[in-house]
Amino acid sequence: MLRKSRKQLTARFLQRTVLFLTTYSAGLALFFLFGNAQDFLDSTQSLILSVLAGTALLTAMLAFILSLITLWIFIARKRKRNLVLFFLGFFCFSIVLVLALGAHIIIMLSRGM
Repeated sequence: MLRKSRKQLTARFLQRTVLFLTTYSAGLALFFLFGNAQDFLDSTQSLILSVLAGTALLTAMLAFILSLITLWIFIARKRKRNLVLFFLGFFCFSIVLVLALGAHIIIMLSRGM
């Protein structure tokens, strides 16, 4: 019976977690934008931005770790699939980093610096 290594299991778990949290962060960003158009209360908008900022930072950390793990596995095993996972993790990292910075800038500006 073939056993998969722990590194692959960890990479698969992190990949699914990063994809879920990236989608969740993008959904929160859209929810914030639609809330602006529909005149949500300021406290509700602040709550959405706070959750978005926290989720985006967590996702950025996990995506960075995923990129490192998949790069390490790619170097060790020379599988192209791991290189694709590396670029996927880096892509999620960049998207979520932009969302986190945007959320923190909006929070800072809304509080009057």
